[in-house]
Amino acid sequence: MRLLTTATLTWFDDGCCDVKYLDEWHEVPLSYYPGQATTPDWHIDHHEKVIAHDPDGRLFPQAADLLMRYHFYPPHILSHISTFSLGGRWLEVGDRIVQRIHLLEVFGFPILSVVSMTEITQTIVEPHRCGFTYSTVATHVEQGEWAVSVTWQANGDIVLTLDAISRPNPQEPSRNHAFMRSWQQAAHQQGMSHFQQMVTNNKF
Repeated sequence: MRLLTTATLTWFDDGCCDVKYLDEWHEVPLSYYPGQATTPDWHIDHHEKVIAHDPDGRLFPQAADLLMRYHFYPPHILSHISTFSLGGRWLEVGDRIVQRIHLLEVFGFPILSVVSMTEITQTIVEPHRCGFTYSTVATHVEQGEWAVSVTWQANGDIVLTLDAISRPNPQEPSRNHAFMRSWQQAAHQQGMSHFQQMVTNNKF
């Protein structure tokens, strides 16, 4: 099997056949391991936001369910297919996610997308906290890990936390790095806002 070294660029593709990458990239190795980010070229991001006040505990189970099924980013930013979505269950360590990152759309129709893959490397399932971490594999446009969690605090607030460590895949041309970083930062903010809207508007 040919192991790709960076992401796959596609034109005029709505992602209907992305499930094939779960098989084709099944053996592609991880491209990031904890402790690897020791040089200045790594980006370290931390975001934390109170997304709802939930005094009676009604919203937290719904927020946890959304998160553990990876319903986070708005569809125009990123769509995905995964081993856990095919099984209709919560994500687990070892599951892989095919991510279609939408770079350009016209009237909702995809023009240019990047297809990448990540693997779930950690999960948190506690009575008042749920979340997970995924790491990139070699077919991802970047190297790093992304962690997100929701916590139901004692004061009734639901807090959404996002942490990311990343840098461009070494095979990615340097001319793309500034755009990639700008897109990434915007996606973090849009993802957190979209998730908050789903939780507070009961859009499940």
